[in-house]
Amino acid sequence: MRQLPLWAERLLRTICPKEFFEQIEGDLIEVYNHDVKSIGERKAKLNFIIISLRFFRPEIILRNRFSVQLTNIPMLRNYLIVTIRNIRLSPLYSLINMFSLAIGLSSCLVIYLFISDELSFDSLHSKKSFIYRIYSVPHYSGNATQKVALTPGWLGPDMAGDFPEIASYTRYWTQGKMVFKNSEEQFLIDHVAAVDSTFLEIFDFELQSGNRASVLDEPNSAIVTEGTAEKLFKNANDAVGRTVTIGDAEYTITGVLKNSVANSHLQFDALLSISTFSRTNRMFSPKWDGSFLDTYVELIPSADKKVLESKFLDFWIRHTGIKEYDKGTALFMQSLSDVHLGSADIDHDYNNYRKFNGVYLKVFGTIGLFILLIACINFTNLTTARASHRWKEVGIRKSIGAKKKQLFGQFIFESTLLALLAFGLAILLDFFFVPFLNQLIGRQLALSSFLAHPLQLGMIAVILLSLGLLTGIYPSFYITSFSVTSVLKGGVKTQGKPIFQSALIVIQFALAIGMVIGTMVVTKQLTFVKNADIGFSKDQILLVGMNNEVNQKLEILKTEWQRNALITGVTASSQRIGNNFGGWGFKVKTDTGIYNFTPSNLNVDFDYLSVYGIKIKEGRDFSKDFLTDKGGAFIINETMAHELNMKNPVGTPAGQAWYENDSLGSVIGVAKDFNYNSLHNKIGMLALVCQPAWGYDEISIKIDGTHAQEAITLIKEVWGKNISTYPFNYSFLNEHFDTLYQSDQQMSSVITISSVFAILISCMGLFGLVAITTKNKIKEIGIRKVLGATAIQITAMLSTAFTKMILLSFILVSPITYYLLTKWLENFSYRISIDPFLFLLGGLTSIVIAIITISYHTIRSAHENPVNSLRHE
Repeated sequence: MRQLPLWAERLLRTICPKEFFEQIEGDLIEVYNHDVKSIGERKAKLNFIIISLRFFRPEIILRNRFSVQLTNIPMLRNYLIVTIRNIRLSPLYSLINMFSLAIGLSSCLVIYLFISDELSFDSLHSKKSFIYRIYSVPHYSGNATQKVALTPGWLGPDMAGDFPEIASYTRYWTQGKMVFKNSEEQFLIDHVAAVDSTFLEIFDFELQSGNRASVLDEPNSAIVTEGTAEKLFKNANDAVGRTVTIGDAEYTITGVLKNSVANSHLQFDALLSISTFSRTNRMFSPKWDGSFLDTYVELIPSADKKVLESKFLDFWIRHTGIKEYDKGTALFMQSLSDVHLGSADIDHDYNNYRKFNGVYLKVFGTIGLFILLIACINFTNLTTARASHRWKEVGIRKSIGAKKKQLFGQFIFESTLLALLAFGLAILLDFFFVPFLNQLIGRQLALSSFLAHPLQLGMIAVILLSLGLLTGIYPSFYITSFSVTSVLKGGVKTQGKPIFQSALIVIQFALAIGMVIGTMVVTKQLTFVKNADIGFSKDQILLVGMNNEVNQKLEILKTEWQRNALITGVTASSQRIGNNFGGWGFKVKTDTGIYNFTPSNLNVDFDYLSVYGIKIKEGRDFSKDFLTDKGGAFIINETMAHELNMKNPVGTPAGQAWYENDSLGSVIGVAKDFNYNSLHNKIGMLALVCQPAWGYDEISIKIDGTHAQEAITLIKEVWGKNISTYPFNYSFLNEHFDTLYQSDQQMSSVITISSVFAILISCMGLFGLVAITTKNKIKEIGIRKVLGATAIQITAMLSTAFTKMILLSFILVSPITYYLLTKWLENFSYRISIDPFLFLLGGLTSIVIAIITISYHTIRSAHENPVNSLRHE
């Protein structure tokens, strides 16, 4: 067995402490002589041994022939030291790897917080699995089939009496804003509802004071939230037993609730006992077929929902006497867990706080996975590309006896550690980003609550370990596949990109381009919705609530307001435009007799159409000059005239369902169609009547937008001088319409931010890949320049391969993106057509961004002095 050469022994003694060298000398000699066929190989191996001892320090010794063992430090600590050295030696690539993965993790974490917040709605109720909301599907002639959240007042009690499967029920009747008066002051309370005494038996809203079992048993009893109690009595502890005047009646406060939680679809400031109203109000009789409140039922655990629903049609016929299906109403049950997220297709859904389209949660979840996938692809690609710079390290390790599983462990450890560091950076990014996002989408997402939950932290730990394994497994196999023989002969072949790596680049940019195109189409649709001609003016219109006193003094208010030039119009109506007007029976007289049907209806003031800028197509507007216009005249929309095939609609006898046939009024005009609901819905049949005696619910005041604050001050002053029983409270109509597209706008915001992140991550990865590629081709670039290649030719040579892959990404993702966007646009009755130019623009934008990213390294390499390139040889 050959001994170590003298020069090598001296050098090794210089590197290693005396005791350490004497300990490993025998092992070094064995490795030096093992499986060596030539003097050249023995010399090369000796050089690797010396380099390895310099690289790993004398903590590593060789034992058991050719396996590497650690003595003074644990294996994981050694992995950590090597990983830190690699990060220090390659700071650019390490930073790109960590930062791109951090952006992906940060995006996923925010999307997870958003989805968790939405899924948490109504989760506080212990009986949530057995609670259902009843919704109806009226089948009235002349009205499009629609799901309606409202039900008749008699439905709950009669259902509970007929079906033993129903353990209990409660009704929720919105009273809107009501004036509460204590002994000294009056306050306008925003959200008031009347409920049954069983409300707190079914729902677990926390009662601070009062007897939960009986707080709403008696008529004229009320429970209020802490906030309302403090407003009324300064101290919530003094509220129980006190009396307040609500409307025209005296109520006793019997309990105080904690303020409504944000993740409940029911939001209220005060609850009144519904028995106060149901004793005398004919609306609670089965003879009244109007729907005006929400009904909830609690089923017994053994009840079968579908079997129970199958009995509802007979129930309806039995209680109403309406046997014709097209004049009846189908009833269905909606699980409490579906009310918030599963009600996008349910109309007249007035008690569904922050209602959200649950389909979008799947979209957000998919986007989050796409972002994370792009970041993981980035990590895998960069790690694999960097393999060409680590073949010496692998060769050294293998030459001194390292096993493949140990090398594999090292690279898996590195990827896992980088994932952990990236997660820490992601948390830091989200602490700054989440508050901004909350302002953008109107949420209260809290990163601190997420980090305080042990189960979620455990889940994150599992995900990060899995992420480290999945992103590191391919690069580990690729790097550890280098053979010692190839290394000893002068290196390994690293020219060109493996097919797998190229496929990852294609997938990465396909996802990014798809999101860019999606952002453009979604933004264009929402811009179309915002700027579409909806047939009326919604800008600079102030909305003010009304009570009986305001209705009685409406003309006085209008006269005083309109004396000022800042007020350009005042009118009133029974419902707010954009709220999907309610319907009641209507009839017209035709050649074949009286035709009864149920369109949407709206009671308006005389100048409603002129204030809102709704145009008359035929006939005339309402006028005080005609006595019959008060309740005896009707204006219908174009859709009704078309649906009823009315060739000459003006003058047609018409009236409400309860009008006697011989005392019908007449159609005096046909209004041009206007979108009285959101553009998600088609325009239906609509009849407008002017009947001040019925009363209005809201005043609409059109103001000069350039002097809005002055106009509001004027309106408030006039109100204060004339109205004593109803505090002044206002909102703007355009804000109301913004809420109609809230889910869509939030989806647009998430997609836009995600597409920016996707492109950013992809370009960061591309930047690193091009840097590695140009470094690998430094000799080729130098030779080409010596042979006469221009800078443009070299730049094109370096850019072509990447550009082709990005073009392939665009071609592959375009049809998939087109299909998904087409499905989303089907949610709108009025929508844009997908312009192929948007696809070309999205693809071109991504390609230009990618080329700009590539150009930094390619142009720089193309202008390098070839002497510097060839000096490496």
